[in-house]
Amino acid sequence: MLSKVENLLFIRELGRLQSELKSCNDDQVQECINQDISLLLNALSITASK
Repeated sequence: MLSKVENLLFIRELGRLQSELKSCNDDQVQECINQDISLLLNALSITASK
């Protein structure tokens, strides 16, 4: 299980990635950012269920 600080860091990183996604015009980079967002969301959901 993640600590509160670790959880907040993941959430902050998700926000940063979403901001980058909005400002990015490169389709390949957008796909990479989407993959990173998906990985973080999966990690958060897995740790939240434990």
